[in-house]
Amino acid sequence: MTTKSKAILALFLVLLFKTTSAHAALFDSEAQLGHFLQGIGDFLITIVGPGVLVIGVCIGGISMATGNEMGLRRGIFAALGGAMILMARSILDLIQRLTGGGF
Repeated sequence: MTTKSKAILALFLVLLFKTTSAHAALFDSEAQLGHFLQGIGDFLITIVGPGVLVIGVCIGGISMATGNEMGLRRGIFAALGGAMILMARSILDLIQRLTGGGF
């Protein structure tokens, strides 16, 4: 890793820590923080997840069409990853019911 990339990574980590602590200070109760995190999770599952799935399957399909031997594997991994992203909420609910957690 070069010195420039180390500096950029360090700056990113410092900014991430500062913004995380600033966001945590804005919430006066656990319920508000839970609601905020629930909203982030919903955004990732409903917006980002299907987008990643579609792009991954398209890349796998294009790779297969161009004769790349890894194209089928890429398509299968993209489909399985997208299915996991779309089922994330159900998997989390199942784990919470099995462990008795209510967070």
